Amino acid sequence: MTRLLLLTIFLLSLRAQAQDAPPLAATTEEVIVTGTRYARSPADSPEHVTVIDSAAIARSTSLAALLNEQAGIVVNGAYSNFGKDRSIFMRNGANQYTLILIDGQPLIDPSSLGGAVDLRLLSLEGLQRIEILRGARSLLYGSDAVAGVINLVTQKPGALATTIAGGPAPRPRLHLRAAAQRYGTFEGQASVAGNSRRLDYRLGYDYFTTRGISEAREPENSPVIFGRDGAQRQTLYGTLTYRPTDALTLRPSVRRGTFDGDYDAGAFQDADNRYSNALWLPGLAIDYRKDDLSVGGRYTYSATDRTFQDAAFGEAVYRGRAQQADVFVNLLPSEALALTVGGQLRHERLKAATEEADTLSASNLSPYVQLNLNVAEKLLLEAGLRYNHHSSFGGQVNASAAVGYRHSPVVSSRLSVATAFQSPTLDQLGGPFGANPDLQPQVSTSFEAGARVQDSAGKRRAVVTLFQRNIERIVTYDFTIGYQNQDALRDRGVEVEASTRLSRRLGVLGNFTYVKGRLSSPDGQGGTVKTTDFFRRPRLTGLLGFTYQGEKPFTVRLTGSYTGERPDVFFDADFARFTTELDPYLIVNLYAEYQFLEARNLTLFGEVRNLTDTDFTEVTGFSTLGVTPRAGVAWSF
Repeated sequence: MTRLLLLTIFLLSLRAQAQDAPPLAATTEEVIVTGTRYARSPADSPEHVTVIDSAAIARSTSLAALLNEQAGIVVNGAYSNFGKDRSIFMRNGANQYTLILIDGQPLIDPSSLGGAVDLRLLSLEGLQRIEILRGARSLLYGSDAVAGVINLVTQKPGALATTIAGGPAPRPRLHLRAAAQRYGTFEGQASVAGNSRRLDYRLGYDYFTTRGISEAREPENSPVIFGRDGAQRQTLYGTLTYRPTDALTLRPSVRRGTFDGDYDAGAFQDADNRYSNALWLPGLAIDYRKDDLSVGGRYTYSATDRTFQDAAFGEAVYRGRAQQADVFVNLLPSEALALTVGGQLRHERLKAATEEADTLSASNLSPYVQLNLNVAEKLLLEAGLRYNHHSSFGGQVNASAAVGYRHSPVVSSRLSVATAFQSPTLDQLGGPFGANPDLQPQVSTSFEAGARVQDSAGKRRAVVTLFQRNIERIVTYDFTIGYQNQDALRDRGVEVEASTRLSRRLGVLGNFTYVKGRLSSPDGQGGTVKTTDFFRRPRLTGLLGFTYQGEKPFTVRLTGSYTGERPDVFFDADFARFTTELDPYLIVNLYAEYQFLEARNLTLFGEVRNLTDTDFTEVTGFSTLGVTPRAGVAWSF
């Protein structure tokens, strides 16, 4: 049954090839900004960038659920209790190997053990689109971009003001949105935007609260009923765009996010624990454009405070601070040539929770250069070089090269190779448990080959990507010797993304991913131990979705996402270790919306997630959500 289902998804995704079908999850925008320091058409890029548009974002419940539908990405915990932690596995890479960007700038969190960002802090409110660029991407973005980058592109300050009327609004525009779903869950958003010739602004607020379910799964025949574990998220953001001249743009911004939630003691273990995380993220973007020259500056400061209030172990506080500054120059003398020269400075601190402990810090300075050539509108060439000087491990070099070729207006192909790195985290270099100040960066090399088929009208599209990633000097932890650089990982796989329009009103989209990894570790006796199984990371995943656009502004979307079998590990109350095999599962979601009023600015929407009430497990010993109906309204005026 499992193989038949996978074959069906694969064949339908190969058949699906339309780009202008009603929006489902990923589309091609006119320009992309990820992978370069300037905006360009996807047709001018030798790399494949997946773009999730604003329509798909508006129809999604969470960032984790939306990313989980994309090719090559598994978000473990996307269907667990709302307060359960989420882990991104891109092409079988560990959670910390995917870098989250906000408007092209890395979101850095030194308070996180391993360096991964807490997805629960991030709301979809205020996002214009999401761009996903897979593979090694340290050339422009630095540390952590080992498996790929996910760029959250926010709405421009004046975007809301021009959405309805189609031009500059004579007054500020207001957008309101509210929804409720099962498990005592409510969400609400409000934003206001205005613009003028010189000044644009946007302010927004997002609120989410839930009573949830028990995070831990109750054991069979348990005499105790586990308590519900609720959660709450709040996001406040503001962006200002000021154009003192036609050539100069200043964009200060600030984002404040908080997440509070209950969590249990472990697999099959209830507890009254509490977790909170708070984020401050101010930033400044400066751009100057004159003829074929543009100069840009970026600065971001992130402050994260994590607190664990554990009934068994007491309170633990982690405070991270990070600053990053980028300066770059783009020279575009013609449509066929682009040269970027820039530099990046990153500084991180892990503040001590007590007066007795030391505050840890590290910095990295990186100049880089990138060249793009378009030869006769057929051959696309891209190459770049970056040097990193880290305060701990010294010097390290990254390079990338990509070639794209347009065989015809319909068919194109591409090849690329790139390297990336991840700096040791501050807790690994100097923390209280097994620190090693001599750690070296983890380094990776990615190879990709792909082809794209798209008709001249853009109605049919299919993208196939073959990839291999080698990661060396992986940092591991041993209770006796602490952190060490010792393991190596090789991942190989294939991704298929496709869409088509079956009729004037019915569109279909699908993707399919197969990835297989091999981890090599020393056995302590001069030999090597190899494994091809990775906890909670399936080899096979797939998605198939249909979207119907009615005569009136009525839209229905039906999707099915498949997650293959994968191994798992859990610990009981006595810390005994157990391994198990998790069954594959299929999740079916149904969404519908109807737009009212002449301007279609009043939308009623409803959704049922896990429509078939599939009983499945993401993490052994932890609960997953059953049938989850959701309904809401959005109004712009």
